[in-house]
Amino acid sequence: MNPLETTAAGEPLNPAEWARCIRELPSLPSAFIAAVEVLSQDQVPASTCIEAIERDQALTVRVLRLANSAFYGAPGQVSRIGDAVQMLGLRTVASTLAAISLRATLGALHCEGFCFDSYWRHSLCTALSARELARIAALDTGEAFLLGLLHDVGKLILAMTSPVLEAQALQLGHSEELPMHEAERRVFGVSHAEVGAAVARQWNFPASIPDAIAGHHRPLVVQPLKRLTAGHLVRLANHMAHGLAASPDAREPFLTDPLWSDLGISEQHLRDLAERVSGELDIMSCA
Repeated sequence: MNPLETTAAGEPLNPAEWARCIRELPSLPSAFIAAVEVLSQDQVPASTCIEAIERDQALTVRVLRLANSAFYGAPGQVSRIGDAVQMLGLRTVASTLAAISLRATLGALHCEGFCFDSYWRHSLCTALSARELARIAALDTGEAFLLGLLHDVGKLILAMTSPVLEAQALQLGHSEELPMHEAERRVFGVSHAEVGAAVARQWNFPASIPDAIAGHHRPLVVQPLKRLTAGHLVRLANHMAHGLAASPDAREPFLTDPLWSDLGISEQHLRDLAERVSGELDIMSCA
């Protein structure tokens, strides 16, 4: 039996079954790691991403299909991954590669109300925001990007292990206007933040990654004379991503977290940063 399947009746998994599911998750593929390296750094050779794609026939076909699509106006003219990267842009290809490889690793989703494309756009926006904020806070930009990309990975795990219950949580959150982590706790007794942290530990990331994932919905304060941590950073990046997804007149609540003042930048600087993130996201999400 696939450890990421649930019962037909949608019964919740007990703690022992959850632990087994997480232990039996496959390792992250090299293609995902290569894509994150490209996306999180300013200067990475294109060969890093090209080689990772060429090692996987399914990825090669997907990227070439994208490059030859009517969207890019070159039907049937692109036959090499190197040409596809040149046409699409390295970061667009890398974001596509990361999404494909993560989805392939974790499996297909059949959860009513769960949209992988929306999930991925939010994750990518959070990652881009975290990378920019890390530069300001003098934190590791690569780790910040990875943390942003995986901060909601628990949602994927819940949608695959118990799709019926996750659909119920989605509906509950919508009908009662609850944050998703609160709706999940009512339905599952656990939230995606805790599940995601367990997954990050299983994937052997440094302790700062699962700790930050676990706490990205908790109120956090910066102690006097202390620096912002990865946990603070992903909370702010998550706020920024939700704010960018909201209509302009609904963005203000995402700017009220007192952590913003601890970052030490002006509101105008913050808005400029958000605009830069939004522009890069649009380019990378055109796939």
